[in-house]
Amino acid sequence: MSSPIVDIIPNYFQRNFVYLHQKFAHWSRVHKLALLIGKKIQNIYPDSNKEIYGLDVGCGDMRIVETISETNRSIKWTCTDIHELPDALKNSKKWSKYVRFDGVNLPFADNTFDFVVFSDVLHHCMQNANMLLVEAKRVGKYVIIKDHFEKGILSRNILKLMDIFGNYGYGVSIPSCYFTKQDFTSLVNKSDLRIVSLEDQLHIYPPIASIVLRPNFQFLAVLGQK
Repeated sequence: MSSPIVDIIPNYFQRNFVYLHQKFAHWSRVHKLALLIGKKIQNIYPDSNKEIYGLDVGCGDMRIVETISETNRSIKWTCTDIHELPDALKNSKKWSKYVRFDGVNLPFADNTFDFVVFSDVLHHCMQNANMLLVEAKRVGKYVIIKDHFEKGILSRNILKLMDIFGNYGYGVSIPSCYFTKQDFTSLVNKSDLRIVSLEDQLHIYPPIASIVLRPNFQFLAVLGQK
């Protein structure tokens, strides 16, 4: 969620959380997620010379999109989030692909994009997850979701601690729970989508950290139209 477009960081403790998160976790995580998501995009669209259109919902600092673009320049990205773009960034070439939205309704025409990405976004808006997926289905052919599976109370609390470390500094709400595999499958069905692929063993963190931050707490799914 690290981003120059989020609300001003209000206090000393939050500023220090942001510093620690960026120093020890953010950049490494971004590169690994960009690699994983980039591979999924390549699997869907293997012709690297064909221009394709992608939407990143909840884009944060757009670092994942920028990293994917370093190796796949055929993707024409649009990025959206709930925050107003500061005046200082409105003439920035990088931020010209940014469009603000209201958190539910994607302000794009039907079938605008080849794919829509939600990277660690849906668990922050569980109450609107179905509406967001329905909107993603409306504007895109495929939906790529990176998120978390909880396996019980212990895993839920570990995921909460991860969210506090990554998001408290930016004032982002911490979820009370996360998806189970059954919950996620039900959500996909309710949204009238189908699971094309589901990977639930993601090695995002160093081996020592993975003793606690288990690979099966993370998943990456590709959803398609029925």
